[in-house]
Amino acid sequence: MFKVLIVDDEVMIKRSLAKLIADSPFGFEAVGEADDGNEALALCEKLRPDLLITDIRMPVMDGLELVSEVRLHEWDMDIAILSGYDDFAYAQQALRHGVADYLLKPLQEEQLHELLANVSARLEERRRATAARSRWLKECKALGEELAERLWLLNEEEAQRRMEEICGRLSDDGLPAAQLASRLEDVLVLAEAGLLERAQGGLAELGKPLLSGAEAPGQLLAQAKEVLRRQAELIRASRNWGQRQSISRAVRFLETHFAEGDVTLQQAAEQAGMSVSYFSRCFKEETGMSFTDYVIKLRMDKAMELLRDPSCKTLDAALAVGYGDYPHFAKSFKKYCGLSPNEYKKRMAGGKSG
Repeated sequence: MFKVLIVDDEVMIKRSLAKLIADSPFGFEAVGEADDGNEALALCEKLRPDLLITDIRMPVMDGLELVSEVRLHEWDMDIAILSGYDDFAYAQQALRHGVADYLLKPLQEEQLHELLANVSARLEERRRATAARSRWLKECKALGEELAERLWLLNEEEAQRRMEEICGRLSDDGLPAAQLASRLEDVLVLAEAGLLERAQGGLAELGKPLLSGAEAPGQLLAQAKEVLRRQAELIRASRNWGQRQSISRAVRFLETHFAEGDVTLQQAAEQAGMSVSYFSRCFKEETGMSFTDYVIKLRMDKAMELLRDPSCKTLDAALAVGYGDYPHFAKSFKKYCGLSPNEYKKRMAGGKSG
């Protein structure tokens, strides 16, 4: 239900409005009433209504002052003005303050219904936009983390390629240039946050990744890739480049061979051209986790991806990521994501069907 606050110093008008709102088919409910603007302000802060309907002429604080105060507080609500014929000039002034509409006294049911229908449509659209934004930010966090990890390991080409994929998908969604730029900035900002977290103060020179002045997706992509290039350059300058290249070779090896059940620390160290003990220390410094934990992460992330496919059996997923012993896989999987493979698979299936 959408919440309505009614403000008028006449009791019968408040009662009539509240009943008309309750009887309307647009999903509104009168959650509060006030006699003047001062009282209404306190209720606005407490109740945060979706719609405020206020008279213009009231004691203590009139409707125009109330509208101005609400706007100063930047509360997210629609406002409608109640006015008589003699108050039309005041109503026009209120409309310039961004009110949704005005209702003319004596109030007609059709007039109120038209207002509620219009406000309901706006509120529903706002809710859909908020939900879409929330979904995007969850996805965006994962994308930013993915880019940060690739950049931190100085797999710049992979980071650039992933950015091309991200931009291409967003372009295919038909987003206008301004919204596309905003979403790419979201990804870059979260990638930057991931880099700063990994660097622990060692990348103070990173600047805000803002995209501007571009109309075409290709131009925005070029700007985003330039941001990634600068970030990779700063990372290279901040540490031992030779050691980083060696660890990067080992990481690429693991990303290719992690599903082989017998992949070993010795094999990864050989890829890096280091002794096992030195490689083990450097690997943890550069990736933030031990060799064993890193391989488990690769395997579990891939297993989770496979289990999101309804046709994939849990045993097949275990074998596909290098576990010949299913109980060992199930124990590792639950420790990693908090659910057993079967529980995870059921949850994913439920999410898709719901």
